[in-house]
Amino acid sequence: METHPLSSFAIVGLCVTSLFGALLIQSTASTPIVASLHQPLITFSVLCLYQLVSLLAHMLYRIMTKSSSPGMLRHAMQKLGVYSKPSAINLWIIGGFGLMALLLGRTSPVANGFSFLAWSPFLIPIYASQEPEYCNMKLHSIGLACYATVIVIIAMAFNARGMMLAGVATVLLVFLLLGMRSVKPFHVQMLVKLCLFGVLGGAFSMPLGNLVTAMVMARGDRNKSTAAEMISKSVENLQHPDKIKAYRIHALLADLHTAYDENYIANAMLQRFVITKFHDNAIYYAGMISGKGIDQLNKITGDFYWTVLPGPILNFFKVDVDKVGMQGTSMGDVLVNLAIGLPVGGEKTGSMFGQGWALYGVAFPFIYFIICLILFASIDIFAFQGANGQLEMTVIGMLNVWPHFLFGITNDSFSAMFMGVVRGIPQTVILYGVVFSMAKAISNKITGTPADNSPVLSQNKSLKS
Repeated sequence: METHPLSSFAIVGLCVTSLFGALLIQSTASTPIVASLHQPLITFSVLCLYQLVSLLAHMLYRIMTKSSSPGMLRHAMQKLGVYSKPSAINLWIIGGFGLMALLLGRTSPVANGFSFLAWSPFLIPIYASQEPEYCNMKLHSIGLACYATVIVIIAMAFNARGMMLAGVATVLLVFLLLGMRSVKPFHVQMLVKLCLFGVLGGAFSMPLGNLVTAMVMARGDRNKSTAAEMISKSVENLQHPDKIKAYRIHALLADLHTAYDENYIANAMLQRFVITKFHDNAIYYAGMISGKGIDQLNKITGDFYWTVLPGPILNFFKVDVDKVGMQGTSMGDVLVNLAIGLPVGGEKTGSMFGQGWALYGVAFPFIYFIICLILFASIDIFAFQGANGQLEMTVIGMLNVWPHFLFGITNDSFSAMFMGVVRGIPQTVILYGVVFSMAKAISNKITGTPADNSPVLSQNKSLKS
């Protein structure tokens, strides 16, 4: 946590989302851990195996990067301002760009690329906790409360529950990471605060879970209702707890009579933190594929890799892949289709653990070991050694704590992981660099004085990267 915080936290994320979260949440809810799982013993054993592989890979990775020095990529990112500390007003402006991207992202793929910046203002409490003189936190707290309310309204209008939870999850996880890195001695008062926080979190999870379920109930009208109508329907559903309870029971009974389901955690909010069921589905259905099905899976996997590239590039090189036709199809769809013949569609969540086992069998743990080394390096590029000699996290690193916690060293498919590294990192860096430069220019006009946002990347030869 001291030398490689982001990649270490991704390993913690794999443990929580795949193993510990299921054990804790289901036990707390008095629900059998094996409920709704196809093959719980195999699933948990496989997940334990890959958890061990990731730990061993991280040990080797830390040895390999013990005495690395800044490279060309880090210097390029420094020039773009990735390693600079933004002021509070910069974060508000960056968040404004991200908020506009959220509003336009449903109709513009370009705008959607900027949407991750919408959570930037939620980093203000993070910086303020480290430097009390960073800003007037009382004033910004009011602004953040209003901003969070706007995000919730937009999420309800678009019926996007993930959008509503992303900001909160990001802040909580970053604070958790900072707490795990803290060198302050642990005392009883801290334990009391943690227990109190846990109780409050459990209390709020119920109404938030009801809100998320109310949004899911209104989802059927998403394509034919206006934004105002979607908000009205979600609020109306929320005011009828009996309907919410009946919907959950109906959904559970419906899943019992379907060939495929993703039901596991009852609470609609907490289920966003647990992906055990998705791994179980993928591992189960992948084990049913054999013979020609493996050949088809291998070909489709290759096609998914090509779809990472933009359409004009595919046309230029005359690559015979129907990128448009493959949109809306996930690796989960493919695995279920090849296993039991269900038609593709619905974007079922897959797992690269299931895909890897079907394609490579017992060799995949060794392949995953190599994959982990690449993923760790791609994650830790967003941590840097500051002028004070301490390792710090960039804005991009903190904004991606939530997706890295959830899918940092695993993913829906090989192609999704490949896209995140090969296309996602350069795209994220460039977009952030452009918006950060604009934010500095705008803030300078507002304040009348240049903001102190100079790069702080250290040239120390002991840089951990």
